[in-house]
Amino acid sequence: SLPMPEEKDFRDYILIFPIPNMPPVYVYLSKPPVKLFEVDLYSNFAGRPRNGTHADHMPSAAAVKENLEKMYPKLKQEKLDNLSKNVAAIIIPAEVHQKLSATYGGRNSPAQIEQDAKDLRAAVDRDFNAIKPALKNYGATEEQLEKAKSKIHELNQEQGLYK
Repeated sequence: SLPMPEEKDFRDYILIFPIPNMPPVYVYLSKPPVKLFEVDLYSNFAGRPRNGTHADHMPSAAAVKENLEKMYPKLKQEKLDNLSKNVAAIIIPAEVHQKLSATYGGRNSPAQIEQDAKDLRAAVDRDFNAIKPALKNYGATEEQLEKAKSKIHELNQEQGLYK
């Protein structure tokens, strides 16, 4: 339909030219909803229906940003914001994120951010272990959760956040 709606990402559309001399038509491609306990880069969850879940950064975006600021002090804020989205995340129930995540909202203090930024791997382990018992109450097995944590570490290593 024309014009293309503002609220969607341009990459979510394909452009169709139905017949000559007719304006193009934008066709929206819907993305599949996220799955509980799915792990991917935070940026890859953009535009996907959440259905009562949240994508929890592992480690927190604030810790990643502070870590990158120290490593690359000349990076612009916009670049830092983009890079902090290229961090592993796990899909968890919104309630677990809001009530138990160590870094949700106001619980992520400047002191905690500074500590986490110094050792991002340890921050992941601490944050993950804080929500792990609650995730078991939502049906996750120990094996699923350990596999998810391993994938979180793998993705963050691929991004160069730690070894």
